[in-house]
Amino acid sequence: MLRWEFRMTRAQIKRREETCRTRPVVRRLRWIAGVLRAKGELPSTQKLGKRFKMSYKTVTRDLDLLRDFFKYPLAYDAKTYTYKLIGPLPEPVI
Repeated sequence: MLRWEFRMTRAQIKRREETCRTRPVVRRLRWIAGVLRAKGELPSTQKLGKRFKMSYKTVTRDLDLLRDFFKYPLAYDAKTYTYKLIGPLPEPVI
């Protein structure tokens, strides 16, 4: 443990550990990739943010990671505020 963690209460330490366990980036990316494979589109970033209890900006960053690093062919639909697949999916990585 780091020195500053000793000043934290047990409840704060437990909450921090639960947060790390329940919201890893890989878990979010796997869920998003699974929905894309099944439906071909995602709910809005606001709805995804509520599902993962985080900011819509974090969800947008995750989608950018899928698009730019993992080469998912995603496009934003401004009419429905959703991301949609616009081409074939790459091989599953996550």
